[in-house]
Formats: sequence, C-alpha cells, structure tokens
Amino acid sequence: MNHQQSQVESQKLPNSERRIATRFWILSPVFGAITGCVFIDNTPLSGFWALGLVGIFLTISAIICGCIFTSRAKKMDHLISGAKVLAGWKMDEQMTRNYVMLQKSESSAKNNAIMLLVTFFFVVITIPFLFFLESDERLGFATIMAGLLAFVFVASRFFPWYYRMRNLQGDRRVLVGAKYAYINGYLHNWDFPLSGLKEVKTLTTPFTGLNLIYYTTDRTFKHNHELKIPAPEDVDLNQLITKLRAEN
Repeated sequence: MNHQQSQVESQKLPNSERRIATRFWILSPVFGAITGCVFIDNTPLSGFWALGLVGIFLTISAIICGCIFTSRAKKMDHLISGAKVLAGWKMDEQMTRNYVMLQKSESSAKNNAIMLLVTFFFVVITIPFLFFLESDERLGFATIMAGLLAFVFVASRFFPWYYRMRNLQGDRRVLVGAKYAYINGYLHNWDFPLSGLKEVKTLTTPFTGLNLIYYTTDRTFKHNHELKIPAPEDVDLNQLITKLRAEN
C-alpha cells in the first residue's frame, strides 16, 4: 500500500485519544469543585476531610491524565493527517482474530504468573500473621484476605476475556509511523525521552507480518514492548522496515 492510499485510510479514523483527553478535562473541574466544597463552610460536604483528600488525588490524577492523552491526541493527529505515516493497511477478519488470540495467550500467561505470585505472598503473609491474632479475630482476617485473593483471581480471568472481546470489535486499522503505531484502535509511541525502537523485522510465525519491539524507561527499569502485527501480502514489509530503521 503506497503513501497516498495509507493517507486516505488514515483520514477516515476518529481520534479516540482526543475523546479520552476531553473526558479527563471535564472530570478535573468536577473533582476540583467537589474537593473545594469540603474546605468551604456551610456546604453539604463541609468537613468531610477524607473525601477532600480523595478529591485532591482524583483532581490531580485527572489533570495529569488529561495532559498525557492530549499529547497522545496530537501524535494521533499526525497519523490521521497522513503526514507521518510510513505505511497503512486494514486487517481482514482472520488477521484480526489471529492478532487478538495471540494477545490473549500472551496476556493470560502473564496473568497466571501474577496470580501465582499473589497466592505465594498471600500464604506467606496470611498464615504466620494469624498466630498473632486473637482467636475471635482470625476468621474475619482470613475472610478479608481470601476476598482479596478471590478478587485478584476474578480480575485475572475477566480482563483477558474483556480485552479479547473488545479487540475483536476494533476497527482493524494499522498505521505505522516513524515514532508511532496505531493498531486496531490502540496507539503505541516511542518518541519520548529514554525510549526508542529496539528492533524491527518481518514475522513468519504464528502469522506473516511485522515484528516491532520498542522500549520505554521509567525511574528504575527499562521495559520492552513487543508488537506482532499481521500484514497482507501486498504490503512491502522489507521497504517499511528499511524506512523505520532509517527514521530511528
């Protein structure tokens, strides 16, 4: 698919990142107003200091998220305009299913590992602590801890299913830029400090496509993010890889 075709395809996409940013910018003054009522006399919320602390946290969080998604929306604008698109295509139904099922299997493996780790710490923390409690307190403590463990277990099973169903209903669009990639409704980017493209190559199994690995760095660790993107036969992956390597 040439640049002109990918530009036409990208211009049909709505900017979902801007919609998310707008929601956070709407929520931030709402949370701020609720928080203000706590510290103002003669309001229904006056003196509810716990609510005030939660409100401060939610207001700051909404502002930070609004800034983050506004920045992501600007990057998405570049892809939608076609100005920074190197290639673009639309996955068919089978390609989308292969992509989603691979994501599900990989996320399920991670969730199972997390579940085992949580169970281990549950046993290590809960059982010894029971010996320090009075007999009438043990049942209540064990019930609370078991409830937390059950919640984690349900979440580890629910979210892979939820994202699988959501991704199967995605727009199937793929846009690849020098520093960004839009895949089936999600924007990935590696244009901020201490991040970059680590590796890019063709993919032959479990399907034919593009294998892209980028990294991000937080205060303590460097994280790799791997994208396995199905591609139709008419996409020149070798040319796309050459462009990506040149731009990064």
